Amino acid sequence: MSSLLYYALPALSSYVMLSIFFLRRPRLLHTPWVSAFCPRLGAHRGGSGERLENTMEAMENAVAQRADLLELDCQLTRDGVVVVSHDKSLSRQSGVNRDVGSLDFEELPLYKEELEVYFSPGERVGCQRRAEPAGVGSQPQPPALFSPLGPTPSPRACSPPPQQSFSDPSSHNPSGHFAHGSDRHMVRLEDVFRSFPRMPISVEVKEQNEELIRKIAGLVRHYERDEITIWASEKSSVMKKCKAANPEMPTAFTISRGFWVLLLYYLGLLPFISIPERFLISFLPTIINRTYFPFSCSGLNQLAAVVSKCLCYPAPHQAHHEEKSDPTPGAARGAGGILVP
Repeated sequence: MSSLLYYALPALSSYVMLSIFFLRRPRLLHTPWVSAFCPRLGAHRGGSGERLENTMEAMENAVAQRADLLELDCQLTRDGVVVVSHDKSLSRQSGVNRDVGSLDFEELPLYKEELEVYFSPGERVGCQRRAEPAGVGSQPQPPALFSPLGPTPSPRACSPPPQQSFSDPSSHNPSGHFAHGSDRHMVRLEDVFRSFPRMPISVEVKEQNEELIRKIAGLVRHYERDEITIWASEKSSVMKKCKAANPEMPTAFTISRGFWVLLLYYLGLLPFISIPERFLISFLPTIINRTYFPFSCSGLNQLAAVVSKCLCYPAPHQAHHEEKSDPTPGAARGAGGILVP
C-alpha cells in the first residue's frame, strides 16, 4: 500500500499541476478561433422585459438599449411560415388554446396586452405573493434588454380568435413584473432578418422539426447570415440536425454538452479536450425566481441560487472557454442570462 502511494501521489500531483497550468494557458494546446462578432448585451426573447416578447417593437427597443445580440425561438405555422415564438402553444402568449402549427400565419392571434417576466433582477427568488390574472402561463420568461432598429412590418389585418380562459398552475406562486407594449403581432423570422440584416441573432429550436430546421437554415443562407446566426437548442439530438442543415452557423452548448464540459472541468480534463461549440448561453441562477427554486423559505432559495452559480460558473472555467475563443472575448450578461463567446 505504501509503495502504491509512493508512486500514485506524485503522479496525481503532476496531473493536477499540468491541468491547472493548461487550464490557465489553453492556447498552448488549442488554436483560438476569431469570432465574427463578440456580443456583450443580449436581448432574451427579443427584449421581453420592457416590451411584449418577440415583437418587432421589443427588438427595436432592445437595439435602442445597445443590445448587440437577439435571442429568439422559432416555430412553424401550418402554412410553413417560420415565426418567432417561444411557446409551441398559444395559451400563455395569447390566451388561445391552440398550437402555432395548427394555424396559418395570417390566423395567428395577437399577444396578450401584458405578459409576465419571470426573470428579473428586481424580483429574486422568494418574493411576495400575488394573484395572477387568468391566462398567464407558468413557463419561465426572462426580460427584454435590446433590439435592432429597423422598419416595423405593417400589422396584419386579422382579429384574434376568441380568447379562452384556462387555469394557471403557478397562480399561487409569487410573480415578477409584467411587460407591456403597443405592438402585439407575432413576426416572421424573415421579417427580423430583413429589418436587422447585420444584427447577430441566436435562433433556438426546441423540437425535432426537420422542416422548421431546414427552412431556418435556408433563410440564413438566403440573407447571408451564416457567421452571425447561432444555432441553439437544449437537446443534443436537435442540435445534430441543425448542424447538418447548415454547418457554417456557429453553435451553442446544449444542456447535456454543458454539463459534460462542467464535469470535464472538475475532473481536470477540460484543458485537453477540444470544444467545437462557439457560445455558452445560460441563465444566471441568482436572478431566477420561484419557477426553478420553489422553496418556501426565501433564504433557502437565495442559497440555492448562489451555490448553483458557483458550481456552474467557476471563474477559471469561464476564462478557459474565453481564452480558447476570440482574442478579445467578452461575457454578455442580461435578461437573466450569460452568453460567453
